Amino acid sequence: MTAIDPELERHRRTWIGFTRLIKYAIVIIVIILVGMAIFLL
Repeated sequence: MTAIDPELERHRRTWIGFTRLIKYAIVIIVIILVGMAIFLL
């Protein structure tokens, strides 16, 4: 597969950005939950 489809490449970049956003969101949620757990103890 020598020729890369530009549309496919654009979708791949969009998905990489989307998964990165989800990963950061999960990290932030975990930090908030841990902070709440420490505060409530």
